[in-house]
Amino acid sequence: MRVAATGASVAIIAAITIFAPLIASAQTLTMTSGPFVPIADENAGPYRLIVQQSPERVILGTLAISVQVHDVESDASIPDAIVRIYGTPAEHGNRQVAPALNSPQDREYYVGRLEVEETGVWAIDVAVEHPEYGAANLTLAAEVFNRSRGGSNLLFGTILWILVSLVFIGVVWHLVRSSRKTRAKLQDVRTD
Repeated sequence: MRVAATGASVAIIAAITIFAPLIASAQTLTMTSGPFVPIADENAGPYRLIVQQSPERVILGTLAISVQVHDVESDASIPDAIVRIYGTPAEHGNRQVAPALNSPQDREYYVGRLEVEETGVWAIDVAVEHPEYGAANLTLAAEVFNRSRGGSNLLFGTILWILVSLVFIGVVWHLVRSSRKTRAKLQDVRTD
């Protein structure tokens, strides 16, 4: 009986050892935990707008937009502007608005978050207002993709998910089977 339990434990450890590199190499889905990626550095009216997004590959969920607002002539940062980010799906859906706020610790970056709920191309509008400089808009495009289990390769992610599920089911089956055998042994000992 000890040999069967040890063999099952070795099989479980072997399965985990075999699948651990696959699990570690699978591309993780990040929402806004990753770094911001530059998507635009353009002049809009009296402003130079540097726009970044996170994640790099936009998937359904939260899209974070970071905007740096500079004066075109002096290239000085403008820390007291009013920045709004609008997201509109190209196909159909409602326009969203997100105020982009900066923090007292880092007044150069205005960050806003949009909840993107439709796949396809989205129009991202960055609207900036300031009492001294005036108003300006910058329109960008972002393509939103469906989520996949393994990053960009859906087949690899699905196979990995199935293998991990089978290992989990095997562990549960082993535990149930060994507890039944132990319970039966205890029952035999009590009846003797």
